[in-house]
Amino acid sequence: MAKKTQQTTWAGALMQALTGRAAGGHDRIAKKPISERLGWLAKRHRGNEEKAAAAAGVTKRTLRSWLTGKSKPSAKSMEKLAKAERETMTKFVPAKDRAEMDASTKKVGTRSRDTRVSGGAYLSGTVRISNDERDRTIQFGRHLPSNFMKEVRDAFVEGGQKAAIEKMEEGLANHYFHTSDFEILSVEELSFGGINDPLGDIGDADGRYVSDTESLKPGDILED
Repeated sequence: MAKKTQQTTWAGALMQALTGRAAGGHDRIAKKPISERLGWLAKRHRGNEEKAAAAAGVTKRTLRSWLTGKSKPSAKSMEKLAKAERETMTKFVPAKDRAEMDASTKKVGTRSRDTRVSGGAYLSGTVRISNDERDRTIQFGRHLPSNFMKEVRDAFVEGGQKAAIEKMEEGLANHYFHTSDFEILSVEELSFGGINDPLGDIGDADGRYVSDTESLKPGDILED
C-alpha cells in the first residue's frame, strides 16, 4: 500500500493514508449544519438510519428528532457524532489496506539493519533534523512498535487530525529520531507495507538476533 504524492504536506500525506481524503476533511464536515452531517453519516451507512444512529451512539428516534429539528444534540452527543464521522472516514480506506498499514510497523531493534529484514512503513521527503534540512528516505516501520499505525488511527478517531499527527510524531521522536527536534517539511511518498522478518520472534529483548548455538543468561548483554 503506497500513497504517492507530489510535494504534499506531512498532514496531507498522513490524512490521505488514514482516511483516503485530503487534510482537514473532518473539519469541513463539522462546519456543515447538523442535518447535513447526519445525512452524510446515514449516506455512508447506505441510507440505514438505524446503523447511522448506532454509530453516533443514539437511538434511531433521537436521530430522526435531530434531522427534523425537533431537538438538538447536546455537547456530549456532538462529540460522539464527531467521533462517528471520523471513524467512518477511516473506512474509506479498504480493509485490506488498513490491515497492511497495521502490519507495517514492528520494532526489530538492531536487526532493522539486517538485509534479511525488509519492507515496513517508510517516508520520502524533505526532513529537518536539528539544523540539518535535506531530502531523506526514512524507513521508520522497523523501529515503531507493532500495530502503532492502528494507535495513530485510533488517535484520529478520538481527537481528530491534530491528535493523529501528534501521536505519529511522538512515535517517530521516541523510536526513530530519538529527538523531538525534527520537522517533516514535505512528503513525496508515504508507503505502508508489511514487514518481512524471516527471523520472526527469534531474538533477544532488544530485537537482536540470537543464534541457535548462542546461550544467553539473565543479565548478559549482546554487543551490536
